[in-house]
This record gives sequence, structure tokens and C-alpha cells, in this order.
Amino acid sequence: MKIFLTLSKISAVALLLLLGACDSDESKDTSSLIFKVTAKADDELLVFGSEKYLTPLQQSITIERLDFYLSNIQIKDTKSDAYYSEPDSYRLLSFDQDQGTVTFAVENIPADFEISEIKMAIGVDSEANTSIDHVGDLDPTNGMAWDWNTGYKFLSLEGRYFDGNNELGQEIKMHIGTDKNYAPVSLTFDEPFKIVGAFTLVYAVDALAPFGTVDLEEGTVFMNDERGDQVAQDYRNHLLLIEETFGFVK
Repeated sequence: MKIFLTLSKISAVALLLLLGACDSDESKDTSSLIFKVTAKADDELLVFGSEKYLTPLQQSITIERLDFYLSNIQIKDTKSDAYYSEPDSYRLLSFDQDQGTVTFAVENIPADFEISEIKMAIGVDSEANTSIDHVGDLDPTNGMAWDWNTGYKFLSLEGRYFDGNNELGQEIKMHIGTDKNYAPVSLTFDEPFKIVGAFTLVYAVDALAPFGTVDLEEGTVFMNDERGDQVAQDYRNHLLLIEETFGFVK
């Protein structure tokens, strides 16, 4: 999927502003949307490594780290139906015991946008997944590139499963990828809003979402197979949840 800016209904003046023709007024002509994303389990802050959690199938686990790609962020203006698309929009969100919250900003959104929808995806689109042009966070040295195949892991989760027979537990490894598991998601607002300056969206990452229907008794390693696809189906609509919004200017 190519990153592009929909221009069909944006005025010529707005186009000049988007291209930076009026540098002196840039701070007035664009806004920033800040995303604050926090890892959680059972609606509480996730405690990595030491806290045991029950999956939906009531199996005891710990989670040591969670990484996933968030990509192709698009902001819709309700007046024109135009979208602002973040350039090189591939962001790696990494959570562990040292980092339970990730914050990043999408900048240069036209200030006159009345935002009604935000689109994004979990994973990496097909074009970037097969490209050697490593834009955004698509750095093959960050541990999310396959070492045996072209492309990226869309989600990587590591932890341990405790079945009652082993105090140390069994290693859980979820490395989920491939084009079919690219997961577009959309957030639609009941009332469009306009932003001035910085505006914050607070998201929760449900670290238990990948365990929705999988039985760890059948194995604790999930790769590019049917069980890996099952994990992707479990998390695609439940991994990322909106919690709060701040800074509305109607």
C-alpha cells in the first residue's frame, strides 16, 4: 500500500500550506496528534515477567515483552472526505519491564481538519514487507525482520506458560507475520473535532488479546502457520483499544 495524501477536495490554499509554501506560518497551519499507548492486562497496567495472568482459556502465563508494528496512519477530514497520510508511516511499538508506555506524535496535520476518523494498521503492508527500502522503523536490525525470509514480524510476544508441572514454565514465542495477517483498524468519532496545537489520544494495548482462543496445551510456539494465523485473528480487533481523548476543540 503506497503512502499518499488525498487531495481531490482540498483547496489550493491548503495544498500550498501542506507543501510548506508558507514556512513562516507553519505553526498556525498544522497540528500534532499525540498517541500515548500503554500495555495492559485485565484492565490494569501490565507487570512484565513476574505477574501471572490467566488467558481467556484460564491458562496461567507471564509476559516478558511485546512488540508490534503500527503503520499507515491516516487522518480523515469530515468536511472534504480528504485524508492526511503520515509519510513513511511505520512505527515499532516495544513494551517490556523498562517501558510500559510508548508515546509518539503524528505531525503536520492540516489545522483546519475536522477529524472524524483515524485509520491505521497492525503490521506492515505488502509493498513495504517485500521492499529493501527501510523507511520509518523498518530497520532489519531491530529484531523484527525474519532471519530466514523476506519481510517482518508484525507482532512479537514472549513469555512463559505454567501448566502446574514446571515451576519455570514453558517458553511462549509468538512471531506473527505474512501479508494475510496485515490488519487494518479504524477509529470513528461520533462528533468530529478540530485540533489546535497538540491533541492526545490514549490507547491501551491488551497483551492478552493474542491468547483469545489458542490452547497452550497444544504448543507454545506460534509462527507462520495455522496456529499463528489464529493468534492474528484473535488480536486484530482487540489488541489496540481507545481509552481517553484530550484537547477537544469543537
